[in-house]
Amino acid sequence: MTEIEDPRLTATRDRALDAALKILLEDGVLAVTHGAVSKVTGISRSTLYRHWPEISQLRNNTFKRATIKRAAIPPNIAPQNNGPLRADLTRTMGALMSSLNETPWGQIAPQVIAAAATDEDARSVINDLMQERIAWVASIFEAAEARGELSPDAPVRDLAEMAIAVPYFRKFIAGLPLDQDWLDAHVDFLCRRAEAQTVGREGISRPVL
Repeated sequence: MTEIEDPRLTATRDRALDAALKILLEDGVLAVTHGAVSKVTGISRSTLYRHWPEISQLRNNTFKRATIKRAAIPPNIAPQNNGPLRADLTRTMGALMSSLNETPWGQIAPQVIAAAATDEDARSVINDLMQERIAWVASIFEAAEARGELSPDAPVRDLAEMAIAVPYFRKFIAGLPLDQDWLDAHVDFLCRRAEAQTVGREGISRPVL
């Protein structure tokens, strides 16, 4: 039989995690402490420590809260599979660029990525998000294959991983801007890489634009 938790405990934890998420978005992961949450919510530190004995547990649950509430994770960047390939990539990668530049996720992503190096929960948050985004972009290339724009042996997974990895590296590692010039160049690069795989044995290339 599943044990039913006291709704008062659930309400206290939810209130604490909502406050922790707000702190995370405004001040960063290091600002998420038992003391800070207690100050914002009025919940005693002893109560918070009963829920999260270690600071890492509080922060990890806050990462998960961000995922569950979608407050910090980009909004659904539904893949555009209407064709042609270049237009679909431009729409979807443009939406991703906007999410990294304009949503709270762009503010905390570097901290979650850094935490993922040593923390399993943070790594799970990043991995789930990346796999979702990669699958979306892969569906764009698969749709292009189905329309005959790409060869059936095009490296769809590799192209999708490249499409997603590059903007994260550029913004959070290299510290370079994601702007319209970058978007145009990135989409052009992806299309050229995809086109290189469409050359048949007779040297005839199928259209990708």
